[in-house]
Amino acid sequence: MKPKKAIFLDRDGVINQDFGYVYKPSDFSFVTGFPTLASKLKSLDFLLIVVTNQSGVARGFFTEEDVHLFHQKIQTELSSAAGVQLDRFYVCPHHPDGVIAKYAVDCSCRKPKTGLIEQAMKVDSIDLSRSFLIGDKASDIDLARAVGIRAIQVSSGKYELHPNAFQLVEELDELSSFNWATNS
Repeated sequence: MKPKKAIFLDRDGVINQDFGYVYKPSDFSFVTGFPTLASKLKSLDFLLIVVTNQSGVARGFFTEEDVHLFHQKIQTELSSAAGVQLDRFYVCPHHPDGVIAKYAVDCSCRKPKTGLIEQAMKVDSIDLSRSFLIGDKASDIDLARAVGIRAIQVSSGKYELHPNAFQLVEELDELSSFNWATNS
């Protein structure tokens, strides 16, 4: 089987608005431009794979089931808005300072560690040389560097260009003119 190209997506701040520990489906709203970008990337045969730290589970703010329900909401809204679906969700519910014992660990999946992408690689044959990560925080950009893929950083007016980012965009709409074929 020929390896596929993938876009690894951070969740909060890239797919949905980040209000801090977002987990209620009723609080869901897309980051401007995400449905259009997802549709374009799917038309270019990219796998769309979410890699997200959700330390709110370890901190006792919400459960893994809450995260799952939020992801179902994303899929429903994305299908309605753009007629596409995300291919996979990989979640790190851990944090060393968590209050829920089974999640209060120093794991290998909390970004910028590479465990989430390693999990994805076990499920799908992915050509990392033709893949990207889109994220907003330093941990996203550092993860991309650790696995050897290019990172596109979305600043949303909150973040400075990370020195290891392949490209910085203020908003996702700026990626509408990005030539994914040339750059992959």
